[in-house]
Amino acid sequence: MESIQKQTQDWYEEYYQKKGKDRNDLLTNPEVLFQHLGFEDSVISALRRAVHLDRKTSKILDVGCGGGGSLMRFLQLGFSPNNLYGIDIIEERINETRKKYPNLNFICNDATSMQFESNMFDLVLESTMFVQITSEKLSQKIAEEMLRVTKPARYILLIDWRYSNPGNSNYLGVSTKRITKMFSIGSSLEIICQTKGALVPPVGRTVSKYLPSAYFLLRAIFPFLVGQKATLLKKLR
Repeated sequence: MESIQKQTQDWYEEYYQKKGKDRNDLLTNPEVLFQHLGFEDSVISALRRAVHLDRKTSKILDVGCGGGGSLMRFLQLGFSPNNLYGIDIIEERINETRKKYPNLNFICNDATSMQFESNMFDLVLESTMFVQITSEKLSQKIAEEMLRVTKPARYILLIDWRYSNPGNSNYLGVSTKRITKMFSIGSSLEIICQTKGALVPPVGRTVSKYLPSAYFLLRAIFPFLVGQKATLLKKLR
C-alpha cells in the first residue's frame, strides 16, 4: 500500500507543479467552466440510464475520491448523505475531506483490497482515476474490487479520459478496448451507455476561454475532439 500511496502523491505533486494550483479553479481560470459543464453533462446523462438507483436507499461508493467533489454531485441530486462513501489511498486527503463533509463516509483504503462486503453498493464510480494508472495489473485489481462490491444488476460508472497522451507516459487512456479488458465485458458486465463529456484539454480549455458559445456545437460536430466520456456498466450477476 505504501508504494501505491507514494506513487499517487508523487503524481499529484508533479501535476500541480507543472500546471499550477489554479489549473481547475472555476472562479479564477476561465479555461475551466465549459470543460466542467461538459464533464457534468456526461455524468448526468449516464446516470439517467441507471434506472434502478433509488435516491433514498441506494449506496454509492467513489473509488479514489480525492477531495470528495464527485460525491457532492449526488448530494445535489438528492441522494442520502448516509449512503455516500468515498475511499482514497492518501490519508491526508481523506482527513481534509472528512472535515469538509462530516456527514459523509470517507475511508483511507487501498482500492485493490477494499474493506467492504461483497455486493454492498448500488453504484461504484471512479472519476479520472484509471487514466492515471499506467499499470495494467494494478488497474485489473481495482476493477475486480469495484465489481466485487457492486450489487448484482447494479452499476459501475467510469468517468474518465479516453485518449493516452503520447508525450506523457504518466497517462493511459481509458478507451472502450481497455474497459472491456479490465471489466470482462460480456461475462461479468455489460455496457449500458457511453456519454460525451469534455473536449480534449488543449481544445476545450481554449474554446472555454475564448469562444464558450461554440463549445457544445464543436462537441456535436467533431466527436473525435471529445476527450472525456462517462461509461455506465451494469453487473450481470
